[in-house]
Amino acid sequence: MVWLTKTRFALAAIVALALAPATAHAQYPEKPVQIIVPFGAGDAIDGTARVIAQLLQKKFGVPFVVRNTAGAGGSVGTAEAARAPADGYTLLVASTGALTARPIMADAGYETDDFVALAQLVETPIAVAVAAGSPLKSIEDIIAKAKDGGATFATPGPGSSQHVSMSDFAASQGAKLTHISGNGGKGAVTKALSGEVDFSFVGAPVYASLAKAGQIRVIGVAADQQVSYLPDAPTFKDQGFDFNASVWFGLVARKGTPDDVLASLDAALKEIAVSDELKSLYAKYSYTDAFLDADGFGKVIAASTEQNKRILNDLGLAK
Repeated sequence: MVWLTKTRFALAAIVALALAPATAHAQYPEKPVQIIVPFGAGDAIDGTARVIAQLLQKKFGVPFVVRNTAGAGGSVGTAEAARAPADGYTLLVASTGALTARPIMADAGYETDDFVALAQLVETPIAVAVAAGSPLKSIEDIIAKAKDGGATFATPGPGSSQHVSMSDFAASQGAKLTHISGNGGKGAVTKALSGEVDFSFVGAPVYASLAKAGQIRVIGVAADQQVSYLPDAPTFKDQGFDFNASVWFGLVARKGTPDDVLASLDAALKEIAVSDELKSLYAKYSYTDAFLDADGFGKVIAASTEQNKRILNDLGLAK
């Protein structure tokens, strides 16, 4: 009888050990985490991701490694993140256009709901800029040129928030614009500087140093008010156009990531949100403090998706 009791106890222990991995997660993270930035190195959003990675590494004690995977306005890197396991070891810096517009326009290799929100990091107004020697002085000048034979513009890429919102504005004005991809914000500005396109339409902070150096003129900021880092740049509203447009960037994970992993990341990002390091980051890149937690960012993603569905269907650009 004693032998039978001991045997049963041993069998129970073996079963418990066998079941343990299936019923409990090891503490996250156990190994390095990669953060995919779907744009080239050197852009402001790349710098933002690297600061966030450093702060997460400091919090968790394991490396958070930024990897740039640029192409197609952010959709190449977003598609790669969508193929990664849903385990929290591959995160994505998502952008408005790549996450919420590109899947509506084409088979991007992913859908918006393949991801879950972690935190909105930044939001910034978009602005029109021309080369310093351009004859275009105002938004009205651009519209006039677009109606008289057409005009060209560059954005970070097809399906980007910049592409979609400017196309919507042009349609509302009965203007014909031809879009050319800049393969990133800096690339779009370079095309405007070289004269390859008539103007660029990217996040306003991208222009700050070039405008200060007199290499580029910002002739329209799509915001309610002028921005301090571009003191000479008028808004669209200053020129009689009721048009606002912005782009956000935030951290997302694959749908299906374990709840305890999401909870760990959520808690860490909320701590980062009130840190001095993040405040310094916003100041460095002229960002507005627009941090939102997972719940708030999820609502932003849903709203952007519905807005882009409407705009892209109206423009005939939906797949």
